[in-house]
Amino acid sequence: MNLEAKNILKNTFGFDQFRPQQEEIINAVIEGYDVMALLPTGGGKSLCYQISGLVRTGICIVISPLVALIKDQVNALKQKGIKATGITGGISYKDLDDILDNCIYGQYQFLYLSPERLQQSLVQERISKMRVSLIAVDEAHCVSQWGHDFRPAYRDINLLRTIHKEIPIIAVTATATESVQLDIIDNLELKSAQVFKNSYLRPNISYQITNTTDKNDSYINFYKKYVGSSVTYVRSRKNAITYSRLLTTNGISSGFFHGGLPNKVKVDTAQRWMKNETQVIVATNAFGMGIDKPDVRTVTHLQLPDSIESYYQETGRAGRDGKESIAQFFYNINDINHAQNQFIKSLPTVENIKFVYRKLNNYLRIAMHEGENTTHQLSFSDFATTYSINGMMCYNALLTLDRFSVISLSQSYHRRSNIRFRESGKNIIDFLGNQKDMNAIVQAILRTYGSSTYQDLEINTSIIALRSNTSEQKVIETLQKLEELELIEANIIDADTQINFLEPRDDDRTINRFSKELTKQNKIKKQKLEQMFYLVTQKQKCINVLILRYFGEKSQPCGKCSVCIGKVPQILVLDKIKDLLINKDLNSGDIASLLPQIDKNNLIETISLLLEQGKVSLLDNHKYHWNG
Repeated sequence: MNLEAKNILKNTFGFDQFRPQQEEIINAVIEGYDVMALLPTGGGKSLCYQISGLVRTGICIVISPLVALIKDQVNALKQKGIKATGITGGISYKDLDDILDNCIYGQYQFLYLSPERLQQSLVQERISKMRVSLIAVDEAHCVSQWGHDFRPAYRDINLLRTIHKEIPIIAVTATATESVQLDIIDNLELKSAQVFKNSYLRPNISYQITNTTDKNDSYINFYKKYVGSSVTYVRSRKNAITYSRLLTTNGISSGFFHGGLPNKVKVDTAQRWMKNETQVIVATNAFGMGIDKPDVRTVTHLQLPDSIESYYQETGRAGRDGKESIAQFFYNINDINHAQNQFIKSLPTVENIKFVYRKLNNYLRIAMHEGENTTHQLSFSDFATTYSINGMMCYNALLTLDRFSVISLSQSYHRRSNIRFRESGKNIIDFLGNQKDMNAIVQAILRTYGSSTYQDLEINTSIIALRSNTSEQKVIETLQKLEELELIEANIIDADTQINFLEPRDDDRTINRFSKELTKQNKIKKQKLEQMFYLVTQKQKCINVLILRYFGEKSQPCGKCSVCIGKVPQILVLDKIKDLLINKDLNSGDIASLLPQIDKNNLIETISLLLEQGKVSLLDNHKYHWNG
């Protein structure tokens, strides 16, 4: 092992030993090999390129799709005394110029930037003058059109290979199917790539999927039985709040976490959970980045993730200490219907995108062929209401424009307000009487956030405006009026959406350049969600086997997931088939008729397993023979 790397691990990052495969990966990168590393969530992917970058002479360029991740990693490196900088959206040309000059002359060790930034000629020109030691591609699955988070700009990262031909590239990701792996190697032009891959098997996690008619009751009873540290994943900010309060009401300590919370609140909530001051953190998928808590005993899901990759990553928060843990999924038919409505029906079409893009430019008064590299503040609800655009469709359209590098969309998304009810919701509605607009706004708040008296609520005035069919300004005026009447306490905060335009306005031509890719991506997203539907609803095949098969691995049934527990133990089925075939060769129909008490799918799965293991062979007459 490189002694310098070992010293950096201990003295800079505070670890005594490497995690599985980190050492081999770092050695390969230091020696100048191109590397693709597939490590599980929490497997220490960032350390692989950070330590390698510190050992090699020069500056390490890190490509990352997430502004929040860039900021977190840059700050973490700075706190360790490492010179690092990041280029995120919304900075002036002068600031960009200064940062790039500092990377050439200022002895910086790390430069983080998005793939969209890499497309700028100024950035490319300055990178060509830098003494680059290593190129790291984080979240490398974004390169692949088959990946669950494809970003077209990632496919242009290989221009760095043209600029710095001999510099090694390391691509890291937590989840990549076999087709995605091949796509990454091909697109990034990795030369004689050293591929390091940990198995996706998590032998200490028991996958439990439960169809329940009373999700709330099942959810509460689960946490009364399992008292260890836990994460619950939901799909919306509202549900994060709702389910956290449900737990608290039933004596289970919890907090909620989503992307719209102020940074201080997010940090405080996460820290209380990290210190086990709260048992459960109920969160959207905004939670998890950079979080490494080894003693999480359970992860629960109350709504469907959009892909098996997402499900695998999120359940991977459990059991990092190697101890037995549970991944529990509660669902009912309404969840399946909701997922179809929320994900599939709201996928933006080419025409949707063209409409929203034109209206966005008109709303912000951007003329044709202008607007490039300009920054604008946007009230999402006022924009959607002005043009009568469905909120979900509008939001997905903006995300698509962001993904295809037309705009850069800030995820600190809404204008927010803190309020506290001084009277019950019923009393306030009764007091307002026939004031229709104010009543609609109050009812929208009650439906979205509840009406706990004297409890601080952080509300989204943008969402309330959409749900009450009014303007955001009217919502703010209503809150101010309610405060004057001493019905609530209110603290209104301005925090609008920030949009950076990455290219000049060209209306339909802007969208036409990626219209075919958008159609293809929508199809892939539907397929991934359908695969998730199947994983959740099927009752015949081991959940662990299906997850591993999805990532290209073979495995025997785990014996402890909800499907395995609910079936006749496969070992018993195997013994019964063995007893039959030792005496006589039989076809599948014969076996099924002789074992009528065993589910046919269970029989087929067990025979397939015996074939894979070589214990059984299929003869030319279509009969099975026991090989012993």
